[in-house]
Amino acid sequence: MPYEVRISRRVRKEMARVPPGDQNRILAKLGTLAENPRPSGCVPVKAAGPGVYRVRVGSYRVIYTVRDDQQHVIVARVARRSGSTYRGLS
Repeated sequence: MPYEVRISRRVRKEMARVPPGDQNRILAKLGTLAENPRPSGCVPVKAAGPGVYRVRVGSYRVIYTVRDDQQHVIVARVARRSGSTYRGLS
């Protein structure tokens, strides 16, 4: 059974600032997370709690939480890699 991908209002605003070509690549990756929430290339985020992962899409990072008991993937952030990308996740 596929997972439900939930995108917060904050992530929608972040996506509005991403160039259209990169937006399409990120949205395609989000679609694949519904089928496999832990694809090859996903990395656990050590600065956050368990169940938080990141996947790289070009120069952007998609940070999300997997809730297996509810079959949800909750996208927490889409951002370029910088010193503040992982701040405030815990």
